[in-house]
Amino acid sequence: MFFKKSYHHNTYNRDDDGAFKILVGLNKYEDVYSDWDPSPFRRRDIEEDFIDFIWDSALDIPFDENMKIVFLIKENLRDEKKEMQLLKALKNHFKYSLNKIERQYFNEKKKSIKYFIIGIFLAVLVYSNVFNGGEMWKKIFEEGIVIGSWVFFWEAFYNIFMECQSIRHEIKLINKFLNTDFIFENEK
Repeated sequence: MFFKKSYHHNTYNRDDDGAFKILVGLNKYEDVYSDWDPSPFRRRDIEEDFIDFIWDSALDIPFDENMKIVFLIKENLRDEKKEMQLLKALKNHFKYSLNKIERQYFNEKKKSIKYFIIGIFLAVLVYSNVFNGGEMWKKIFEEGIVIGSWVFFWEAFYNIFMECQSIRHEIKLINKFLNTDFIFENEK
């Protein structure tokens, strides 16, 4: 066989629209909320294990594919009010996560620019022949500044191309969650 279906095709069901379904079985609505949060039901934090589960599942599905989070719960336990509260809590969680990661992205870019400017300053300082003369301590100092400029350049490029890349990936995934349908179905 020349074409082998990838993991997500073999693991996740598809709905009629072709979206991959991440199935989440619930015994009760409270399963999604943190047990450690004493707040009233409508203000409780989302359980980290639940977020990890849907996050890892979403990583299995390529970004260009649609997905849905399907909560399966027994028909006699269904409560429209609790479902709406849960949907609102999930949207709030992902909006907060997006805001937090975007701040981190901005800070990484700002740090990269700062490192790049320091690297340029040190390189200009060294290559403008400010340190004329042959004294050994001046040469050692000059070489230290050259090394320092390259370290700052490296940090700037590492932050831009490595750190920011992983943060952009996270932003993309959080936006995918914000555009994902969260639906409730009766458990069969």
